[in-house]
Amino acid sequence: MFENENIYTVLKTAKTFLESKGLSDIKPDTEILLSSVLKIGRSELFLIRNKKLTDVQRHEYECYIFRRSKGWPVAYITGFTSFMYFEFKVNKNVFIPRPETEILVEVVLEFSKKKNKCSLLDLCTGSGCIAVCLEKLGKFKDIVASDINKNALLIAKINAQINGALNIDFIESNIFNNINDKIFDVIVSNPPYVSYEEYELLEPELKCEPQNALLAGDNGLFFYNKIVDEADKYLKEDGVIFVELNANKVENIKLIFLSKGYKNVEIIKDYAGLSRILIAKREH
Repeated sequence: MFENENIYTVLKTAKTFLESKGLSDIKPDTEILLSSVLKIGRSELFLIRNKKLTDVQRHEYECYIFRRSKGWPVAYITGFTSFMYFEFKVNKNVFIPRPETEILVEVVLEFSKKKNKCSLLDLCTGSGCIAVCLEKLGKFKDIVASDINKNALLIAKINAQINGALNIDFIESNIFNNINDKIFDVIVSNPPYVSYEEYELLEPELKCEPQNALLAGDNGLFFYNKIVDEADKYLKEDGVIFVELNANKVENIKLIFLSKGYKNVEIIKDYAGLSRILIAKREH
């Protein structure tokens, strides 16, 4: 596909090919994939635009572009993605961290500044991106991160090692099942929250990601109900819950918390103006 082409032309050819397959806005993808092959920063591509690829590099890039043409997310092709200044390993066992989840991390970090070394539980940790960033950027007494998926926990542990976040206790647990008698200042979660009806309407690329990291029963509200029903046993009296929201069901989720005795329920919006984070404190 890229025979005897320099980097500038290779990128143009890749873009044209992916567009012919019905993909749009893929210029950044072609650059990220090529920079991964060359093991350089994306911005460096333009400094070597007249350089030609080796046979090995060309073959690897062709494989990457072919996989992208089949709808594979860029992060799964390269095996890594960026989140909150850090690099995270990802594969088909974990949901790819999204920029909007960075808001959840930022809000929890801001809260932690007001308390002296919080203890924190990260439910449905997936890739571990939330727990790792909080451990690296905050001052927490201890952090427990749980997930029901063994394969996801393996990736989360690798990400903790990659980023030097060595004080996280990873636990295989279905929500609170194996948390035992621990109690926390903060419970944080970005749970699965896509309903079955919403899932059918998702773009094909999202359906490459693990269903169990996306889908939730009870019309997408299962995990919110589960967290609210059991959190009081694991939360200190002045503890706070932070959850990422399904923006389409914000009023339903807010009502779930209010009906279970939580007060000061606050909604934080993301950069697109969508309701993204819920903060709730238990009434005692």
